[in-house]
Amino acid sequence: MDLANGSAVRHDVAVKDVHPEIRTAPMRAGSAPARAIVRRACAVLATLCAAGLAPAAPGHAASAHLYGFRATNEAAERAREAEAVAGLRADSLRVHLRRLTEEPHVAGTPADHATAVYVRDLLASYGWDASIVAIPVWLNYPKRTVVELIEPVRRPLATREGGEEWDKDSFDDAAFGAFHGYAGSGDVTDDVVYANYGDVGDFKKLAELGIDVRGRIVLMRYGRIFRGLKVRNAQNAGAAGVIIYSDPADDGYDQGDPYPRGTARPADAIQRGSVQFLSEAPGDPTTPGWPSREGGRRLTAAEAHGVPRIPSLPMSWGEAQKILAALDGPSVPDGWQGGLSFRYHVGPGPAKVHMEVEQDYAVRPIWDVIAKLPGRERADEWVVCGNHRDAWTYGAVDPNSGTICMLELARTIGALTKSGWRPRRTLMLCSWDGEEYGLLGSTEWAEANAQDLEQHALAYINVDTAVSGADFAAAASHALQDVLVQTADDVTVPGHAATVLAEWTARARAAGVAEWARQNRERRWRGEPERRFDVSVNSLGSGSDYTAFEDHLGVPSLDMRFSGLEGTYHSMYDDFEFVDRNVDPGYVRHLAMSELWTRLVMRLGDADVAPLHYSTTGQFVLDELQSLDDRLDDANVSAADSSHRLRVEFAPLRVAATRLRDAGRALELRVESALAGSDDVPGGAAALDHTLLGVERTLLGDGLPGRPWFRNELYAPGLNTGYAPVPLPRLGQALLDRDVAALGAAGPPLRAALDRAAERLAAAH
Repeated sequence: MDLANGSAVRHDVAVKDVHPEIRTAPMRAGSAPARAIVRRACAVLATLCAAGLAPAAPGHAASAHLYGFRATNEAAERAREAEAVAGLRADSLRVHLRRLTEEPHVAGTPADHATAVYVRDLLASYGWDASIVAIPVWLNYPKRTVVELIEPVRRPLATREGGEEWDKDSFDDAAFGAFHGYAGSGDVTDDVVYANYGDVGDFKKLAELGIDVRGRIVLMRYGRIFRGLKVRNAQNAGAAGVIIYSDPADDGYDQGDPYPRGTARPADAIQRGSVQFLSEAPGDPTTPGWPSREGGRRLTAAEAHGVPRIPSLPMSWGEAQKILAALDGPSVPDGWQGGLSFRYHVGPGPAKVHMEVEQDYAVRPIWDVIAKLPGRERADEWVVCGNHRDAWTYGAVDPNSGTICMLELARTIGALTKSGWRPRRTLMLCSWDGEEYGLLGSTEWAEANAQDLEQHALAYINVDTAVSGADFAAAASHALQDVLVQTADDVTVPGHAATVLAEWTARARAAGVAEWARQNRERRWRGEPERRFDVSVNSLGSGSDYTAFEDHLGVPSLDMRFSGLEGTYHSMYDDFEFVDRNVDPGYVRHLAMSELWTRLVMRLGDADVAPLHYSTTGQFVLDELQSLDDRLDDANVSAADSSHRLRVEFAPLRVAATRLRDAGRALELRVESALAGSDDVPGGAAALDHTLLGVERTLLGDGLPGRPWFRNELYAPGLNTGYAPVPLPRLGQALLDRDVAALGAAGPPLRAALDRAAERLAAAH
C-alpha cells in the first residue's frame, strides 16, 4: 500500500486554489480585477463553509458531505442506500454459493454454461435486462497427464488431490486434475534443476553458478511473479519442461494451520492456473488486440500470441518434496530455501523426472452474462460492475465469493426499481467467463464494445475474490480513491464496532507507520508540508477483469476484496465447505462487501456530478515521480561510469503532474460550487459531469514499448511480474530494466498524457 498518497491530500488547498484566475491575474493591491477575484473566491469559500465543504488543512478529516451530490439530494440518497442494504441476507448468499459450486465449472464446459443460465435467470427475476453473450475462444483442456520420478528411485507423482472423507466435493472425478491453461504439449524425460521462484534474477543466478537448464526440467515454486512468466523465463533459458509447486513457506504450514484446521495449503493441494504471458496482453491468444467472433479473423495455433511452447504442470508440495529431496549439486543461494524440513539443492539431478502432457486445444464457446438497468436521466453514462464465474474447480472463494455479492447487489437494487426508483445513470452487471485462462470474457467483450465503452463508461468496479480473509484491500484509479474511502466509512462488518475504513486504516498504520514517518522527514528536508497518515488505494496492475477497462480503454476502475491466507487457491479444496466452515462462517464479510459494493454503485449511479477526483491522481503521479527519483539515485550508486548512469528529466514531469493536481482541485471546487447552487458555472453540473466522463481516456497513449495493448500511461503490470503493478510504466519498467535508452524516451509520452488530462479539466473552469 502506497502510504505516500493519503486520501485527504486533495483537501490540502490554499486560497489560490479556489479559482484558477488567482494564480494568473495581475494582483496589484486594490485593483478592480483583484477585488473581483477575491470577492468570487470568498463567496465560493463562504458557500462551501456553510455547507460544511470547505477544503481541509492537512490532517483534518474529510467532509461528511457525499461527494458529487447536491445537499438537497443527500438525505434521499442515504435513505435509498439504507433501504437497499437492509435487504442483504446471509442466507441468500449461502444458498447462491452452494448452487454455484455444486459442480466444477471450467470455462467452456456444460457445468460452466449452467452457471451462466443460473445467473442470467436470477438477474432477470430481479428486474434487470439480462442476456447471455456467447464468445468463441481458443483454449485447452488436459487430455493426458503423466508425471513420475525416474531416478534415483521410480515412483509416480500424484496429479490430483486425495480429498477429505467428510467433504463430498473434494472427490469429484468431473474436475480436471493438475494442468495449466495454455500450456504446451510434450513428452520430456530429463534431470531436474531447482530455480526458486523462477524470476529473471533467479535464472541469472543459475547462470552465475554455471548451471545450464537447456533441455532440462525446471522445478520452481509459486510466488513473487505470475506463473506464466515463470514458464516464459524457463523457456527463454532453453528448458524442455516446467513443474511449479506450492511451497509451505509461502502459503502452507509456515503461514498458518493447513486446511481443514485452518486456511493454509494442505500437503496435497494443487494450484492449477493459466500460464499465458499475461503482462504482454490478455485475452484470446489467437485474436490479440481484436475481438474474437464466430467466423472472424484468428491466428493459427502456431502463431498464437503470448503462450508457451513447452509443457508445464502444477504440483502439490507433498509430491514436489520427493523431487527436491533427491536433488544434489550446489546448496541453494540465500533466499532460495523453502519451508520443507531439509536443505534444498539446485541440481541438476540426480533427480530425473518424466512428464508427459497432451493438451486438447480447440475453439470453444464461453458465456458472459450482461445485465442492464437503464438510467432515468443520463442513460448514456454507464457504471459497469464485473465478476467472473469460471473456476479451475469449484471456485468457492475464487471467484464465486464475488459472484454471490453481485447477486445480492442486483437483488436489493432491483427491489428499489420495482418500487419506482431508477438510477440517474445506467447500471451494468457483467458476469464474465474465461477469466482464469487469461481474462478472456472481459477482454473480448471490451474489445468488441470498445467504442461504446470509450464514449459511455464512467467507471468499472471489479470484485473477483470478495472474501478470502479479514483484511480489506483495494487497487484503483486514484480518481476513485476519495469516493471509496468515504463509502468504506459508512460500512461496518456485522458484529464489528469499527467501520471498514477504520479497520483498513488501523492495519495500514500498523504495517506502515515507520515508512510514513520516514517520508515525512524527507518532505521536511525538501521544504514540503508533512501529511497525516491515511490509507490509499494501490495502483492497478493486471490479474483480473478490470485490466481491459483501465489498462486498455481508460475507464476509471476499482478492484476490492477482503483478503487473507488462501491456501486452497485453485485447488479441489476451494469449495463450499472451505468458505462455510473456515473462511467466513456467518457470511459477515460477504455482507460487508455486498453493502460496500451496493453503496458505491448507487452513489456512482445517482450522483449529480461523478465523484471522480483527479487532484488525487495528480498527487499520486507526483509521489511516484519522487519514488522513482529516489530509486534512480540508488541505482546510479553502482553505475560503472557516466555512460551507464540512468537519467530522467523529472522537472517537466513534475510541472505536468502539478498542473494536473491543481486543475483537478480547481474543478472539484467548481463542482462543489455548482452543487451548492452557484450560477457561476456555465452549463452547470451536467457540463462538469460530461468533462469528468472522459478525463481518464486522455491518459491513454499509443501503447507501451513491446506491448502496445497496454495503453495507459499511469497504470500497467510489470513486464516481468504479470499481476503486480509498475506505476508510470514507461519510467518504472525502464528503471527496473536499467535501460538507458528506454528511460530517456519515457518522459515525453507521460508528460503529454498528463497535459491532456489537465487541459480537459481546465477547459471546464
